[in-house]
Amino acid sequence: MYDLIIIGAGPAGLSAAVYATRKKLNLLVLTNDVGGQTTEAHTVDNYLGIPGLLGVELVEKFREHAKKLKVEIKESIAVEKIVPTDGNFAVKTNQGDWEAKAIIITTGKRYRKLEIPGAAEFEGKGITYCASCDAPLYAGKTVAVVGAGDAGQDAAWQLTKYAKKIYLLNRYPELRGDDKQIQEQIKNHPKIEIINECYPVEVKGDKFVKGLIYQRNGSDQKREIAAEGIFVEIGSVPASKFLKDVVKLNERGEIVIDLKTNASSVPGIFAAGDVTDVTHKQMIVAAGEGAKAALAAYEHLKNK
Repeated sequence: MYDLIIIGAGPAGLSAAVYATRKKLNLLVLTNDVGGQTTEAHTVDNYLGIPGLLGVELVEKFREHAKKLKVEIKESIAVEKIVPTDGNFAVKTNQGDWEAKAIIITTGKRYRKLEIPGAAEFEGKGITYCASCDAPLYAGKTVAVVGAGDAGQDAAWQLTKYAKKIYLLNRYPELRGDDKQIQEQIKNHPKIEIINECYPVEVKGDKFVKGLIYQRNGSDQKREIAAEGIFVEIGSVPASKFLKDVVKLNERGEIVIDLKTNASSVPGIFAAGDVTDVTHKQMIVAAGEGAKAALAAYEHLKNK
């Protein structure tokens, strides 16, 4: 039995692992893949001390740090259930079961799927949810980006290096988001056409995507744009489905935590990062929350 199992290995999970290791806890990290959504970030300029890194480069630094501390990480793991067992916990997965005295959940978020006719049919055939992964595949082509928040703006900007034309579909009258600098760059870029106050209604194609039909807000008017790729950036949902009957979740599916201790509604289960109800979903915030959760778990185990 482990002292601690950490589920997830993004900034929150690996930060928790570093702090827990330094507290000499016997721990195991279970994850589908190391880095989580950080691997899909383009240039990361707001992580203190190491600006300008690609997301994959930052993740490699995380991995190297964990390896240096000999953190035990098992990858390609899908956690199916957490079961309380006599004051401890059994973690049931697709590759077996493990037990621990405490748990830290850092599973982050997953992409919200586009749910319109044709979207599921053409996923992987022109519909993509990862600009940093797939942008090079659309060199010299016309593409559309659905969603114009921070992630959509970043996707559109990445695509300017490859695509010949980018349509950016925005449901609001103006661009919104935190990065005002990139908004100005997008507005003035010759490859990008912003279509405000609209939403997608159907994906068209045969073997692959050929176009996208959109509709104006408050209107019956529909238009079709020719596009060989559609990049979907309409937000994300917490990866918490396996916790539905285990810990308290809010209406958005986020784990409700004590903001001081990162404790969930179940003693011995802690959580950190984007899967929780903490307001700001940022890498550096997640890393700090992971450290907090590890220290709180250590105190819990010390007093157990």
